[in-house]
Formats: sequence, C-alpha cells, structure tokens
Amino acid sequence: MAYNRDYRYNRKVSYRWDVSYNEVMNIYTSVHPDGDREGIRRAYQYAARKHEGMKRGSGEPYIHHPLRAARFLAQHGFDSELLIAVLLHDIVEDCDVPLSEIREVFGDDIAKIVDAVTSLSDRDFTGEKPSKKKIDTLSDARLQDKMNIRALYVKIADRVDNLMTISGVKEEKRIPKAEHTREILIPMAIQANAFYFVDVLEELCFRIEHPVHLAQMEKAIEKISIENRMSTGKSLNVFEKVFDPLRNNCAKELDPYHRHIIRFWHQDRTMISLYRQATSGTQNLKDMRDLLKKQDFAFHDLFLIVSNDLEEEGTPVRPHDLFFKYYDLALSGQGLSIVDYRRTTHKDAAYFLLADEMDNMYRLFVRTKDEFDRYVYGNILDNRVFFPGVVNEIDPRDTYRPRIKVFCADGAAMLIDQGATVLDFAFHVHTDLGLHFKYAQLNGNSTQLPAYTRLNDGDTVVITEDRDAVPSFTWFKYIRTSRATDRLVRYFHRIYADNASTQG
Repeated sequence: MAYNRDYRYNRKVSYRWDVSYNEVMNIYTSVHPDGDREGIRRAYQYAARKHEGMKRGSGEPYIHHPLRAARFLAQHGFDSELLIAVLLHDIVEDCDVPLSEIREVFGDDIAKIVDAVTSLSDRDFTGEKPSKKKIDTLSDARLQDKMNIRALYVKIADRVDNLMTISGVKEEKRIPKAEHTREILIPMAIQANAFYFVDVLEELCFRIEHPVHLAQMEKAIEKISIENRMSTGKSLNVFEKVFDPLRNNCAKELDPYHRHIIRFWHQDRTMISLYRQATSGTQNLKDMRDLLKKQDFAFHDLFLIVSNDLEEEGTPVRPHDLFFKYYDLALSGQGLSIVDYRRTTHKDAAYFLLADEMDNMYRLFVRTKDEFDRYVYGNILDNRVFFPGVVNEIDPRDTYRPRIKVFCADGAAMLIDQGATVLDFAFHVHTDLGLHFKYAQLNGNSTQLPAYTRLNDGDTVVITEDRDAVPSFTWFKYIRTSRATDRLVRYFHRIYADNASTQG
C-alpha cells in the first residue's frame, strides 16, 4: 500500500462540497500510477446509476457524498479497493440492491466491506417492526460485529463527509450524529490505533456539539493572532528555514543531518486540543476568551518527520537527538527555547513545548516515517485483526469500555466493565443470581459486602443469594453495566405487566 505524502489536516482549510470523478482519479493516480483505475471507474458508474435521481438533505445529487468520501481516502493514499468500496457503501442500504449483486459484480472482498458498513432498516425485519431506537442499537451492534480493519476507513471517510456537510442536515439530527461518532466510531478508531483520524473526528464533533465555546475560542484566537502576527510569522519562518534542507544555511555543522529530514510543516492547533487543555481539571467552564492566553497555550503545531535509519558515523541516533542537534546549532541562536516535554491526551505521542522571544508557544512533534505512518494509518499497515472481543449488543456504546478480570468461586475468569459492582457481577453470572442477591464476599474474606461494592482487577467473588429477596428501584444506583441494567429493567416490566393483567 502506497501513501500520499501530504498528510496535513488543518482546521483553516475549508472542506469543498464540489467534487468530480476526474478530480478523485487525478488524486488517486498521483499516488498509484499503476493502480486499478478501471475498477474505480466501474464502481463510480455503477454507483451513479443506482443513486440517479436521489438527493441529499442539502438538495445536492447524492452521488456527491460517496465521491467526496472517495476523494478523502485518495488524499490519504488509500488503495483502489477502499475507493471502490466507499463509492458503493450506500448502495445496499439506500438503493435496494442485494449484497449478492455487489459480490457478483465487484467480488467478495468489496462485498464484505460494503456489508460491514451497511445499517439495518425496516425491510430487514419481518412481522412487527422494531422501534427506530431498537433498529439503531441493532445496527450499531451489527457494525461492530462485522467491522474489519479495511471497512473501518470506509466508515470513517463516510462519517467525515457527513460531519463536514452537516449544515445541510436538520439541526435536531446534528447532535445525535456527533454523539454517535464519539460513542461508536471514535472508540473503533482508537481500537485500530488510527489516532490521526481520531483527531479529525473529535475536532468535527466538537465543532457541532460546542458552538458557543467554539465561537468564543475563535474570537480569542483571532485577537491573539492579530496581536502576535509579526512575531509568530518570524518564528514560523525560522522553523521552516532551519528544518528545510534546501533552505538551511544556518550552520555548516548541520549539513550531514539534512538527509534525515523527510518533511517539516506547521499548522494551527485544533480547537478540540485547545479545549481539552483549557478545561482540564476544572468543572466550571468559564468564558473561553478569558481562559485562552498566549503564555499558557501553544496555538501552532509543528511536525518534523525524519528517516527511520538515523545514524551518526555508524551509530544509531534517536529522533529527539537529531532535533537537539538542530536546536543547539540553529534554533537556540534564534531566540527559541525549550519549555517542556509533554504527552498528548491519548498518550499516543509526545512533543516539545517551545517558546520564542515574545512568549509565543509551539508544540513540536518529532516522529520517524514509520511512527508517523502508524499514527495516521494505525493497524491497517499490517492488517491486524480489528476487534477480537465480544460486542455488547445491549448497548454497543459499552463495547470498548475498559475491562477488568475477576474470578468466580470455581476459578473461572470473567471480563467485566471497569467500575462494576458485585451486583453487576451477579447479573453477569446469571439473571436469577442478580435478582436474588443478598451479599458478596471477596478474595476469601468472610465480610458480607453490600451490592454497591466496587470490584477491582483480580478479585475472586462469591455471591450469596436469598430466594425470598426481590429487587427494589434503589438497585439501579448500585449497577454500572448495561447487562445488569437491562436485566433489572426487564424484571420491573414483567412485574408491571403481571400487575396490570391481574387488575384487568
């Protein structure tokens, strides 16, 4: 798989709604000159024919949506199989085309990807139709169950375009779309270690869910930018000059190291990243214009990508050691200083916090080419299994919650959500054990523990039941897992149904 060298995602770059097949093909061909252009052409013509006459909420032809999603994947260097799949991704769901036809025309691999990203609808059920909420839950469980590492990137491209063009969607549908992205799709991307796409999706969700904070932040940043335009411009020019081998003439001693620099660029820091820093450790969200100060925040991100085989006179050199060479010989003499060394929110990368003479700060990420490819593409680089666990069909949002391992009295191991209680454990063992819970004992101790006792990793749990005991509504305060909640809700529904039948 080849990759596009232009990895930039900048919040200042507008997302163009206008798109054409030729544009997509030109981008794809620039990265894959010997790729399967014919397959992409066939997929586009097939999709255009099936979507003919269909409109999106904005009124534009529907085919523009899969074309933009294909452009997004092409811009990131993905291969023809994923471009073909994304062009076809809504065919089965929206055009009444059977999956068998996709398989027959485009092959089994493409059909599996399309199937994985296809949601359920009324026509998938016979007899009494489930509620929309139930269908959505089943669709999310299906998505997670069928998801594979290649289909994930098709789903991400689809969702990026949906969020980028969401102004054409009714306002009451925007927040649920962002919530679904945060609760289902972003955890999938994290599971796949595709943190670049996590950053893209989180930024888009933030812009939809926090319009007030967004407006405040944009005003504050605009004011800071205007006041510091000359000094930041000067500093950014210094970074470009120092790290661009074609421009660097700051120190002859750096000449042997220029060949190790693959690329350097800078961009505005994303709003979600600034928001997290501004609100970390506080529950009282103030006006963002009062929080964002240049002495506390870096508003520019710098990216230095270096070769994998770093060495000096035959001795391996770490990426950070290469940066220190440039800092000592060029940057420090330009009034730039190292303030700190920190890790990102997702702990997937570290950065140097730098400052110039006017106290403007910058985050510098130094990565090898392999490290950067891993950050962008995650597990698709080596086709790892996407998700080896069990999908939570009761509430798919809980599928990727952190889990701990606990043990039954007979030594059998059980994975349960972190934060679960002994009552949750009882319901996970068996519904009746949960409904007749009396007390629990942990790790061989004789102390009789109440239902709300939290479990820790490695605990051995013994539950004692009382067949005369019945649940009360207070039990909802003692449970943390969707399975236990579902079992308790079912119990009370049955009790009310039985009472209504008796009274009737």
